[in-house]
Amino acid sequence: MSGPSPLWYTTRGAGIVVMILLTASLVLGILTNGRWTAAGIPRFVTNSLHRNLSLLTLVFLVLHILTAIADSFAQLGLKDALIPFASSYRPLWMGLGVLSAELFFALVVTSLVRGLLGYGAWRLIHLLAYASWPLALLHGIGTGSDTRAWWALLINAGCVAAVLGSLAWRVIAVATDREGWRAILSLASAAGTVALLAFVVRGPLQPGWALAAGTPRNLLPAQAASTSSTAQSAYVLPAGLNDQLQGVVQDDAGGGARVVLSDVRDPALQVTITISDPQATDVTVSVSHGAQSLCSTSAAVGGGLTATCGSTVLDVQQLVEAADGSVQGVLVTQAA
Repeated sequence: MSGPSPLWYTTRGAGIVVMILLTASLVLGILTNGRWTAAGIPRFVTNSLHRNLSLLTLVFLVLHILTAIADSFAQLGLKDALIPFASSYRPLWMGLGVLSAELFFALVVTSLVRGLLGYGAWRLIHLLAYASWPLALLHGIGTGSDTRAWWALLINAGCVAAVLGSLAWRVIAVATDREGWRAILSLASAAGTVALLAFVVRGPLQPGWALAAGTPRNLLPAQAASTSSTAQSAYVLPAGLNDQLQGVVQDDAGGGARVVLSDVRDPALQVTITISDPQATDVTVSVSHGAQSLCSTSAAVGGGLTATCGSTVLDVQQLVEAADGSVQGVLVTQAA
């Protein structure tokens, strides 16, 4: 696997700057739309600052997109940047980013040609564009390579706090005859914050998120790509089992036989008894779980078959063969 290039780091850096600028633009928009003015600063100055922040955000957004396409690490193309959820690299989280970018582009373009649009159409697009910020936040958290870094968590938390603070001011500043709107906005902000926190804790902060988010396996380090096989290799035959077994007898041409038994409660757990010679006093007992071999050892033929598998002693009891070749028994395990 080839590692990320300088373009990949540029993409990540530009994305973080976009999130900060987009937050600043949104906060200023919420405050100015709520008739907030800074002491000694004319309103046209704050409006101009808001417009310039939006244009600066657009510059870094274009840089973010172009460097992501130019870099070969995630193998992104123009289609991935224009069509939501079309990417093979973390499709859901990339799709949210594409939607966010397109909403923001619509906001900037319609603001530049506001004089050509009716106020109603411009207002509707402007309100829809507010969704650009939460979509960008989820995109950054879900697909960002630095999401688990302390400084990235601090930046995201600061952006959320800034937006919540401006919304709180807006809620307090609205007229008293709009109490219903105030309550809805307060509940939505609280619910959204709790949901976001739960998602971050249970998703991106957990091991294996890169694979779960949809990163192609060829872009993952070997230890991340083999998470599932690692999980399988951690299986240990537990003590304390008293499970029913069922299976079949398979005869071979040399006069021996194999008895393949599956645990009724956990069919992935199999016990295979290999009998090389009908007159033999020892047999081979092999235990597996799925594709993983747990142990293979010899056991004496007697009233039952007892063998040691790692730190667990297993005992296959009450083996009974039916006329149709099916076999039943009981698997009992205890600590060695």
